[in-house]
Amino acid sequence: MPVALFCSLAFAFIFEAGISFQWWVVTEPSYPLINIPIFIYGPYLVATIWIFKYTYGRFWLYLVTNIVLDYILIFFLIDWFIQRGVWDAYISYFQALLVTTFLAVLLYGYHMWQMGEVAIEMVPKVKPAAVKPLAKDPNDEADDDRS
Repeated sequence: MPVALFCSLAFAFIFEAGISFQWWVVTEPSYPLINIPIFIYGPYLVATIWIFKYTYGRFWLYLVTNIVLDYILIFFLIDWFIQRGVWDAYISYFQALLVTTFLAVLLYGYHMWQMGEVAIEMVPKVKPAAVKPLAKDPNDEADDDRS
């Protein structure tokens, strides 16, 4: 589930960036999501969960499955939106496929990081002061002898 939510968030950012870079234009918004297509929070989120359930641990199968499903999304669903007058796209299908494939690789890396299979060590062996042992105080030994 965390990777599916991350996917929806990342895809929303990509979609907004595409509008800013004029890769596509939303001509018929869907209320209340003005510029974000509704399938990001529906079928795309569910498909991400199922793809990870059945292909995680086999990267090449995951990548091929993603490319096939993204191909279907781009060449059929987006074409359908363009024909209906919901969107206008100004990038090629291949460029859109590259964007979605990059997102798929990013999601796989994110999921590996979430599962603890990838450890990123920024500064090795640095601990906060609270976990460091206290220095021995010579007065402590003298107090023990008096008791």
